Amino acid sequence: MADQQRTSFDDLNWGRLNLVSAQDQSVEQNSWKVTYQHGERVVRISCRALPELGVPHGIDNDVSSALIDNYMSIGLPDDGIMTLAISELMQLAGFHRNGKYREMLSSSLDRLHTTSYEIAGGWRDHPNRRWTTAKFHFIELLEYTHQGESGKFDERSMLRIRLAEPLVASLRSGYTKPLNIEFMQSLSRPRTRIIFRLLDAMRYHPETPDELIDEYDIGLIELAEQCKLPNIRPDAVRRALAGPHEELLRRGYLRQVVPEGRGREQRLHYEFSPDFTPVNPAVLHRLRMHGVTDGVSRQLARQYSTSILTGRIELFDRLVKSGQLTVRKTPAHALVHLIKNADQYPDPAAGKVITLPQGPPRAQAKQAAEPTLPGWSEELARMSPDEAAAFTVKRVSLLYARKFALSELDTLRDLVLRGRLNPAQIIEEAHRRLAALDAQGFIDDLKDWLRSEEAARQALAAGALTE
Repeated sequence: MADQQRTSFDDLNWGRLNLVSAQDQSVEQNSWKVTYQHGERVVRISCRALPELGVPHGIDNDVSSALIDNYMSIGLPDDGIMTLAISELMQLAGFHRNGKYREMLSSSLDRLHTTSYEIAGGWRDHPNRRWTTAKFHFIELLEYTHQGESGKFDERSMLRIRLAEPLVASLRSGYTKPLNIEFMQSLSRPRTRIIFRLLDAMRYHPETPDELIDEYDIGLIELAEQCKLPNIRPDAVRRALAGPHEELLRRGYLRQVVPEGRGREQRLHYEFSPDFTPVNPAVLHRLRMHGVTDGVSRQLARQYSTSILTGRIELFDRLVKSGQLTVRKTPAHALVHLIKNADQYPDPAAGKVITLPQGPPRAQAKQAAEPTLPGWSEELARMSPDEAAAFTVKRVSLLYARKFALSELDTLRDLVLRGRLNPAQIIEEAHRRLAALDAQGFIDDLKDWLRSEEAARQALAAGALTE
């Protein structure tokens, strides 16, 4: 059942090209190359990894989707840099917070940082309607804090990561698609999660991504290459796909998978369940604001593209605001009627007042006033100590980009977590000093405080060792 519905975004370039091998466990594979025809284009992709790490595979899919999710959530900074706690990234990736998973995360980040990709003719520069060649590492900068000289992640570790420039440009241009990340993380195996992410991206036409399909047809060997499977013998590919197909059918994402033909000529015909029709998160939010249920939103997404839905929601808002549309029944009913019958609604410049005939009259519709935003104290009170500490660090690093060393942010998070600093006061002061044009004063004061607290902590630790 489609019960997990927290929708995030995925990059369409990364999602469609699928640069993570659909293997559950590491194998001795240090490179791969694929070449395939897409319409009139020939796409060539190659991957080269360090021998001791191997090519990205398995959980690297979870880590890459979590990093894209986090980058989108902080407002897509143009330098591609983000700062977050190791514990926060583990939560975003759906990992258990223990030493085993910290080690797995460390290896995954190393693979994504050191592996080189080259995509010829397959990376989309969507705003300019061009296909480009791109060479990059998914992670271009990887910096983190740790205890002593161990070099290993610990509970306090903070990360600073810069995503690849082509990926940042693609995300910032809006070449994205919805991704039901909670459903993906609920799938049992890394291979199944990778195949889900790939199939979900294949539902979008690369040149007209507003178009969404409910059926998809692909050759068995072509799919094996898209999954970057090391063994593309037909029998081996069918075995590799059997488990993921069974789970995606059982969980309701796929309605059916129909094989056609035999051997290397076999093709797979996928039919997707309408319950998993993705809705652009921004569109879904705007429909919810008008009271439209998620089920109706998915029905609309199957009928209309994202751009059409966005345009008709904006038309509805303009008509109501100008008084040219008087709503009867509910805003949700009126909006859905407009979306399905847009030709009945003139441009606001026409100056006509429209009254929907259904239902008894009601008071003239008004846009719901936006709720008063809670103060930082109220918002932080709803978080766990770990979430509040991570949120404080993220907020400070966003407001004062690159003004604090990663070790200072590590100390800040630790002090908030231990109750030595009030997170609401820190955030409020950060905003107040920025508005008062005293950013440097805040930076200096906080740095001094962090230095004194860290020195006191180290002195205390040294005293405990000598006793």
